Amino acid sequence: MKFLKVFSIILVVLVVLFILIGIFLPKTASLERDITIQASSRAVTDKIVALYEDHFWPIWERDDTTLVFYPLESGNGYRWEGNKVAQGKCEYTVDLDNTIRDNIRFQGRDVAATTWRLEGSSPTELHVTFTVKAGGNLGTRWTNLFTEPLIGTAIDQILDGIKEELESDGLKEGTP
Repeated sequence: MKFLKVFSIILVVLVVLFILIGIFLPKTASLERDITIQASSRAVTDKIVALYEDHFWPIWERDDTTLVFYPLESGNGYRWEGNKVAQGKCEYTVDLDNTIRDNIRFQGRDVAATTWRLEGSSPTELHVTFTVKAGGNLGTRWTNLFTEPLIGTAIDQILDGIKEELESDGLKEGTP
């Protein structure tokens, strides 16, 4: 009986700490990356758009065998449904200056946004900012503390893949 009382007190204290600390955690977390790619900005833009066409979000759950993707009516994005990742939507725009912006909604809430800013023509400087928006969700605020280890490696792999593919294609074609 004493064990249950101590256990209950510890549990209540942990829940209260989770809530109190969570209230003061940041509402957003950003992950930024820069990379130089020896290719034209048009080729880089086209490759990033191709990633969207290949449904690269949600990158955190590729082993959900029930994951199904559907195109958006606008043509610039898709939505997904799966047992593990539930449902979400990714919609993107390409600005006149080749800046690509997306908005990721998860179960009807805006949860993340990515901005791909390209500078120069060849080589192209690519600056990526991925921002998680927690709002009032305490669980997501706690998750924001771990944005780098949770998604940083996946973003690095995406950027390295873009660089490798475009630069090897450029060498094959004899262009810088």
